[in-house]
Amino acid sequence: MQGELPDSLARLEAALPRMAERAMAFAMLRAEQIAKATTAYQDQTGNLRNSTQAGVTKATEADVEGALSAGYPGFGASMEYARRIELGFVGEDSLERTYNQAPRPYIRPSMDQVTAERVFERAMEAEMQAFFGRS
Repeated sequence: MQGELPDSLARLEAALPRMAERAMAFAMLRAEQIAKATTAYQDQTGNLRNSTQAGVTKATEADVEGALSAGYPGFGASMEYARRIELGFVGEDSLERTYNQAPRPYIRPSMDQVTAERVFERAMEAEMQAFFGRS
């Protein structure tokens, strides 16, 4: 009985990084869903919306595990003009075109909503419950 608690703590310490990665993957997936549903910008072709990714496409166990094995799940858009949409742009670009484009953020508001929804915290709580349910 005396060695039981330290063994449990050691197992928890070893499991925590993986639990946090999995919780973060779920949070990034939720941010992707929110960003893709935004109406903050007119995406006539759908290219920007389709390029917005969290590194995984569905919030299933296998997809999260696959994303984690490939590296830390990031979140953002791969289109060259994504930064201009998010932050706006005033001035001349490399092709000497002049812009006065107001920001139309969609990445930051999605992250703010994920924070407000406590997605990461709830996912970590679920990870902890699953861990202690198995311990």
